[in-house]
Amino acid sequence: APSALQVGVDITHTYRGDLVIDLVAPDGTAYRLKSSASDSADDVNTTYTVDASSETANGTWKLRVQDTASADTGRINSWKLTF
Repeated sequence: APSALQVGVDITHTYRGDLVIDLVAPDGTAYRLKSSASDSADDVNTTYTVDASSETANGTWKLRVQDTASADTGRINSWKLTF
């Protein structure tokens, strides 16, 4: 995989500060894209860059999104990898 793998994320959420987002490589290695932080805005619609040069490009890549609180709701609209 490239050293500048781009991960496009479009998530609708009422409080994005509660979200933790990881990209999970085919071998199970997790790359943290976003930590939970005191960010009171809504939604995540951005592109992250990951150094995935130690990974093989072939296989199943996964996006893992965790909501660290219970009061808000959201959904993953789409996500994509650009190699």
